[in-house]
Amino acid sequence: MSTSVSFDRVSDIYDATRGLPPEVSAQVTEYILNLVSATPDTKFLEVGIGTGRIALPIVQQGFDYTGADISDNMLNELRRKLEGANHRLTLLNADATNLPFEDNSFDVVLTVHVLHLIPNWKQALAEIRRVLKPNGFYLYSHGRINLQPDDTDLSNLRSQLDKQWQTILTNYGYELKPYGGNAEEVLAELAEQGATVEFAVVAQWQSNLTLQDWLDRYEKKQYSASWQVPDEIFSRSIPDLRQWAQQQYGSLDTPLSRDARFKLAVVRWA
Repeated sequence: MSTSVSFDRVSDIYDATRGLPPEVSAQVTEYILNLVSATPDTKFLEVGIGTGRIALPIVQQGFDYTGADISDNMLNELRRKLEGANHRLTLLNADATNLPFEDNSFDVVLTVHVLHLIPNWKQALAEIRRVLKPNGFYLYSHGRINLQPDDTDLSNLRSQLDKQWQTILTNYGYELKPYGGNAEEVLAELAEQGATVEFAVVAQWQSNLTLQDWLDRYEKKQYSASWQVPDEIFSRSIPDLRQWAQQQYGSLDTPLSRDARFKLAVVRWA
């Protein structure tokens, strides 16, 4: 796949499936603003702004914020949220690998669960570095950043289901391939560039879903990994995944709670 992944197809359900609880959103906003010592002159850029789950609370506090995304549907969802409100938000349909901004334009650049969707993610990273002011902050978030040796994310239900689904697809002769750079690759690239990186768990909360909820999300193709799978293989893989889950966990109505975390890597280039 040569182009970045657009979320046009899930714009109407994105907030319901990826949104942050209000108290978590408030924690994330407070952390970011305190971290960068934000003032009315601080200029933010979010690459892959989507429906504004990170941006909206910051925009609503009056800060100068620019958002780029390749999905018009996602951008329109965000525009609807701000109809009739005064704000300093600028939205553009723009690709992360060719940002339409001058060098050294922003004090803070954010990407939240984005680089793994961009095949040419190293070019996107180069663009972020180019438009970021000297000594500016790059805030990078990906769900599976390993913050310490005892990080248990890889043992959670989502990871177990992902692993089993990949096994099922492999048995049907299909290899599920990543779109872009995973967290380990991105962090390794940043280290090679000599960037300093500090990690933080900004917020933690309880996620309460049933096993049935998770399986429904797979079947409805709510996650981007499923979009590349041919229909004939996808239609056979889902019943197999349900059967495995039934055997593994018993009732599909089993409540499956886990600690969800919003993690952030704070990146600064010399």
